[in-house]
Order: sequence, then C-alpha cells, then structure tokens
Amino acid sequence: MKQPDELLAPHQVHLWHAFTPQQDEALNALQLGLLTPEERTRMARFHFERDRHRYLITRALVRTVLSRYAPIEPEAWSFEPGPHGRPHITNPHPLAQALRFNLSHTDGLVVLAVTTGREVGVDTESMARTAPLEVADRFFSKREAQALRALPTSAQAHRFWELWTFKESYIKARGMGLSLPLSKFSFQLDHEPGVDISFEEGLDDSPARWRFWQLRPDANHLVALCLEASTTTEPVEFVCKTVQPLRSQAPLAFELTRRPQS
Repeated sequence: MKQPDELLAPHQVHLWHAFTPQQDEALNALQLGLLTPEERTRMARFHFERDRHRYLITRALVRTVLSRYAPIEPEAWSFEPGPHGRPHITNPHPLAQALRFNLSHTDGLVVLAVTTGREVGVDTESMARTAPLEVADRFFSKREAQALRALPTSAQAHRFWELWTFKESYIKARGMGLSLPLSKFSFQLDHEPGVDISFEEGLDDSPARWRFWQLRPDANHLVALCLEASTTTEPVEFVCKTVQPLRSQAPLAFELTRRPQS
C-alpha cells in the first residue's frame, strides 16, 4: 500500500500555493484526468477560459495534495458538501478522516490549507484589486468600519483587505459561509502585529476557540488563516510550499505579518 509522502503533526499547518501561470495544455490534460464527471461538468459551465483554468487547478491541487497525506489516489478522493456548502472528506481511511482542509483563490493564486484534527479556514486576496470600501460600511461591524475610516486614506485599502480576509477565514473555519453575518463579530488590528476577535451576544462562539495569522507569500498577495485552538503547548508551525499539481513542488519563503495577540 502506498505510504503517505507528507507527515502532518497536530501543531502544524501546511499551506500549498499554486500560482496560476499561463496554461500548459499537456499538463492541463493530465490534471483533467483527475476530475470526476461531476467536476468536469461544473468546470464546463464557467463562461470564461480563465475561470475554467482556475477551477481545474483548484480541483487538481486538492486531489494531489491530499494524496500526500493518505494512501489514496488523487482521482479516488470523495467529498460531500456540508449544510452550508463546505466539502468534507468521505473516504473512510483513518488518515483521510483526520484531515481538515480549506481552499481559497484570487487573481493569480490558489491556496490550500491542511491540518489534522483541527478546523481551519483560509482566505487570500490580490492586493492589486481595488478595495470596495463601501462593503465595510454596509456589512462590517460598526467598530471595524469606524476604525477603518479613521485611518489615513492611503492605508484604508490595505486594512480593508486585512479585515475581509480575516472575516472570510473565520466563517470558512466555522463552515457556515455568509449565513454568519459579518457584522456580528469584530477584528481588532490596531496593535501590530496582533490580531484579536470579539463576538456579539448570541453568536454562540468564544474568542478562546480560535487563533489567527496573516502571511505574505509574495508582494502581491495576502493570506489570512483561522485555526481552531488546541490544548497542546507546542507553538503552531507553518510549512509553506509552492506547487504545480502533477509537476513540481518546492519550499516557499513567506513573511508572517500578523499573529495572535496572546
């Protein structure tokens, strides 16, 4: 039986980065062979070629990376959506059942976070995008929106993307998507490099349950990570890699720009 290629300790988070270059027809054909008929049908529904290509990279990334942690071939992984759409692994192998993963993509980058036994959420954004500041006024908490608007104009776009990616990482770790109102929880980012979260009454959660980090894998992208807290005293270790599914992988240097306040 195939042995896992990657060892994943409980205190580790593995982050796999697929930067999306120009298409390679031969490689894409191999990646397409990993997809289920349902995935191929969904891929074909995208109107733009760039979206079809990104979907292909996304699915190939998930399947090939997960196969590094369990003796399951990439095309043999099976998933079921949860109540709010987040997929979970249905393969019965114990190594597969222990895995938790989350995925995010933006212009030029797909990121996959993998942990064992702890819920995880990840979100990434391209810093080249124009920040829709009006979204903060309409959907963020009042505290967040006021703190954002109090910043110098030149700093508001960066702070918006920080808040947005942290909020997305949290709701993805919860597996609830946008059914969880963005205004019901707040991030405090005033004391760099710290990051804290608070909740309104009735949200049924505790700040002690979650830890947050922010990473910069390159100059153009921001990555926010939400990780379920653990009783282990070992500090969280990030292992970052860049990968082209079915072709290559390599260690990826990154900058850790925010971490838990305490």
